[in-house]
Amino acid sequence: MTTVADLMTPMPFTVSPNDEVGNVRDLMLEAGVHCVPVIDEDERPIGIVTSFDLVDEYAPQEAIRNAMTDRVITIPSHQTASDAAKEMRMSMVHHLVVVDGAKRVTGVVSSLDLLAEIV
Repeated sequence: MTTVADLMTPMPFTVSPNDEVGNVRDLMLEAGVHCVPVIDEDERPIGIVTSFDLVDEYAPQEAIRNAMTDRVITIPSHQTASDAAKEMRMSMVHHLVVVDGAKRVTGVVSSLDLLAEIV
């Protein structure tokens, strides 16, 4: 059975709530990613920034906390791909932040990762 660990992007880029919107936007463009978890000093997710969040106009020097979504949906890496798909559908999101037992970020799984598994 395929698990989230099999599909996720491990050790994703993360940012702090004080990082600037312009720097985060540049990081996402350069890395070709559509989301970045926002973490606290203990590496626990407190928000997520998606390319959709950055459609609104934010000043490049504005703190990312103003652009992030603070509703972060997490999933442990041992859950199945089916569990991840159900959670995304129920929560109406395209990205889940993967966490370890201490709730620290270890990866990201996206709806595209799940689709790649199907095809």
